[in-house]
Amino acid sequence: MIKTDKNIVFTVTHGRTGTTMLTEVFKIFEDTRSEHEPEPNYASILPKVKENPRYAIKFLEDKIELINKFNESNYVETSNVFGKGFFIPLIRMGVFPKLVFLNREFREVAKSLFKRGSFPMRTKMGMHFSSDPSYPGTLSIFQPETLTDYQICFWGVLDSYFRQVKAGEIYDKMGKDYVWVSAGDFNDFNKTLIVGEKLGLRVSDKSKARDAHNVVANTHHNPNKKNNVEVRVDFDKEEGEVLDRVAFYEPMFVEQVLGSTFLDKHLAEKII
Repeated sequence: MIKTDKNIVFTVTHGRTGTTMLTEVFKIFEDTRSEHEPEPNYASILPKVKENPRYAIKFLEDKIELINKFNESNYVETSNVFGKGFFIPLIRMGVFPKLVFLNREFREVAKSLFKRGSFPMRTKMGMHFSSDPSYPGTLSIFQPETLTDYQICFWGVLDSYFRQVKAGEIYDKMGKDYVWVSAGDFNDFNKTLIVGEKLGLRVSDKSKARDAHNVVANTHHNPNKKNNVEVRVDFDKEEGEVLDRVAFYEPMFVEQVLGSTFLDKHLAEKII
């Protein structure tokens, strides 16, 4: 067991969903330290954690020990890797952070990953920042090795959504706090304050906080570098096949995906 008196906020999400912006947004709250991917970095050890989740224990002990040393009462970390192998070990260790389930349209996230060459289980970046369908605890899908590079990116995005759903179910049973959000929600100052309040974060000088928020909201955070990569994909066909393969194991989850606001509407209409 490890202990902390800090109000800790972690994200369960995939990369390319707005975590960099989120980091800056949370800095408007008082007595709050907001970080993106600080050391110790989850990504550095994720490949080992996927093979053996016990590797997460010492890492998390060091992480919480470091957090306990900070002066601020509130600690926010927006790494997208936390939810891909560290959430369950952490709550088993007795620490229950507040959770932010951050999403963006699934197709746009998958396209962004594809352009970056961040393919789950296939590239170095994908191995360090994404789950791998060949290991337990991930969204089940058969013959992942036969998926196209775009399809494995789309699977990775769905896997993060799957983990959000499962984490939400656990927290509902335990009476713990979490919020569902999209990056666009944080362009609205009042919505930002409402989300912050749910997470135990406060501002006393709203005028100062609003000015700081305006700067963040009007900045383009962590854009993809310009490259010549074209995504020539029949999105409906390839995404539909991924959903079909997943439905053999998680049919109710696929129904949740089809009903979500993050699935391309055209695809959802075709499948339904």
